[in-house]
Amino acid sequence: MASLIEQSQQDQRRWLDACLIAKMIAVDPTGLGGVWVKSQAGPVRDLWLKGLQQLIHNQVDLIKVPSNTDEGALIGELDLLKTLAQQKKVYTQGILDQVHTGLLLLPMAERIKSHAAALLTQAYDLKSQFGMVAFDESLADEDQQLLPRFVERLAFQMNLESLSYRNCHFPLEQLDLLEIRNRLQHIEFPMEALDATMTAAQSLGIDSLRVGLFVARASRVLAALRGSDMLEQADIQTATRLIFGHRITRLPESKEPPPEEDSSEENAQEEPPASFLEENQPPPQEDTSSNSEEKNQEDSQNAPAPLRQEDLEEMIIEASKANLSQNLLDSFDQHQKIIKTNGNSQGKVGQLQKGLLSGQSLPSRKGRPSYKHKIDILKTIQAASPWQKIRRLEAPNAFTTSQRIIVKADDIYLKQFVQRTTTVTVFVVDASGSSAMERLSEAKGAVELLLAQCYIRRDQVALMTFRGKQVELILPPTRSLVRAKRLLAGMPGGGGTPLASAIRDCAAFGKKLKAKGQTPLIILLTDGRANVSIDGIGGREAAFNDALSSAKQARLEQLQILFIDTSLKPQETNQQMAKDLGAQYLPLPQGKSASVVQAAKMLMD
Repeated sequence: MASLIEQSQQDQRRWLDACLIAKMIAVDPTGLGGVWVKSQAGPVRDLWLKGLQQLIHNQVDLIKVPSNTDEGALIGELDLLKTLAQQKKVYTQGILDQVHTGLLLLPMAERIKSHAAALLTQAYDLKSQFGMVAFDESLADEDQQLLPRFVERLAFQMNLESLSYRNCHFPLEQLDLLEIRNRLQHIEFPMEALDATMTAAQSLGIDSLRVGLFVARASRVLAALRGSDMLEQADIQTATRLIFGHRITRLPESKEPPPEEDSSEENAQEEPPASFLEENQPPPQEDTSSNSEEKNQEDSQNAPAPLRQEDLEEMIIEASKANLSQNLLDSFDQHQKIIKTNGNSQGKVGQLQKGLLSGQSLPSRKGRPSYKHKIDILKTIQAASPWQKIRRLEAPNAFTTSQRIIVKADDIYLKQFVQRTTTVTVFVVDASGSSAMERLSEAKGAVELLLAQCYIRRDQVALMTFRGKQVELILPPTRSLVRAKRLLAGMPGGGGTPLASAIRDCAAFGKKLKAKGQTPLIILLTDGRANVSIDGIGGREAAFNDALSSAKQARLEQLQILFIDTSLKPQETNQQMAKDLGAQYLPLPQGKSASVVQAAKMLMD
């Protein structure tokens, strides 16, 4: 019961913050950039959007930009019919030319193509005439997410998921935006507060340089909405809570409390100002009357003490952490590891590569046509149409060319596409005698858990084993999880450990997959006790040297490899081999195969 009440209170706070953000965006859409709305289409989102429209009430333009908008619709393009009729270039007016100090509504913003997003953000940076309301309908496990270039330029984020429509009510009120904006111009944000804001942002792992400007702007807007010309401490707290909350990537290290000092000495040295953040105001004129002196003494006693920059930083950090759950606070260290690993990851369903005939379309470009390309007919005609009058005069037979369009090689545009490659996870399992005696069963359990993750990500899987003198591909790339599990369960163990041959063969197999346009991910599970050389001759020293040599050769292929040490205790020799292989090293914990899955997910996702 208590948890339900707490959840209801959190939902109520989320909705009140959403209503407050709508007011702030209506007042200053350009200075605040806009808001990133995480929500599927539904009545709660429609209620919030309707409330925003009531707030602006024809005082701010609200223009919808579909997710499939191309560069022609944004910045204008050649009007083909008018150009052919008038025999001169005639361009259409783009969306970015129509918006003036307004808002762009971006439904399904996570699907906006990168080149269209680049034009939108470039226009925002250069013109600063509009803000954006980006509706992000993506799910947590989807590939498409809101582009970072949007997140960087939107001051706020709010999540309307799981809110009940019955508990949401948008207060009906009309804002005099002109009066509020006039008041906003007279409110100043002190430089000391800006320094404290940027220092606190750095402590919380926020690298964006825009957050300081967003906090300053949002604090002033909050003060203007209150009808005040003075900035208060609560304004800065609210602004930092709304702007920093979704950007925090780490928590600052706890600082030791400063040594206590005599409060009487501080009071003797510091003279408290009349109000918070009023240090730059001119001092009041002296009043010789006794009543005014008594009044000034009472005001000075009741006035709040000035905040030091360290205290202001602490206030900003605590306000930013207000909406974070304890689970999220405890997970920042792991989150940082995932982010660091994802810098070199292969992606959920493979890498992006340019295609010639199919895939997601990109802007067309000029080029020489061939059987490998598709010609963009409309773009080609648009490029050729302005020159028809001149070309017909230059044509040797004007009568035969008057009814057709003359196209030259420089007019031809070729279509471009981008498509994802298929990820193939190759499991290379050590089934030798030393591995079978120790932890082959645990290795099989880890592989089964990894197979389930591959099935969720729609990856293909392949299975290689090595023992004795042989390295065998017992399962070619497939999406059949049942077949992989059956072969894994019946895999025998025993014999020598031809580790050098296994590394050589799995690298060659990965190279073939790359040549086919696929993305290989190799997971090598072995105890590293090589005792069979690459020529099939026994001997531990020669076998180990051959394994190191094969690892160095395999590293040249630049493959993504996870080296899982199945020994009872982590071996330094295996760490050295993983380093030469260019692989991520991970010891298999005793009885904890799930930790291997977590490490593999950080490598794959």
